[in-house]
Amino acid sequence: MPEEVVASEEGTATPPAVATQPAFDSPPPAPAAERRDFDPRARLHEIALALVQTRDRRLLLEYLQLRRAVR
Repeated sequence: MPEEVVASEEGTATPPAVATQPAFDSPPPAPAAERRDFDPRARLHEIALALVQTRDRRLLLEYLQLRRAVR
C-alpha cells in the first residue's frame, strides 16, 4: 500500500507522522499478598482450632504461651 505524501506550505513533500509504539509492553503488576497485622488473639483462635483437630505438642505449647501473653 503506498504511503501518503503531504505537501507543506513551502511546496516540499513530507511523509506523514508515524505513530510510534514501544517495542514491548511492561508486564502487569504482580498481585500483592494479603497483609495482616499480627493479632495474638486471632493466632490464639487459629491454634485452638488446629488443636481440636490434632494433638500437636508444639502447637499446644505455642497456644499456652500466647494465652499467657495475651492475659
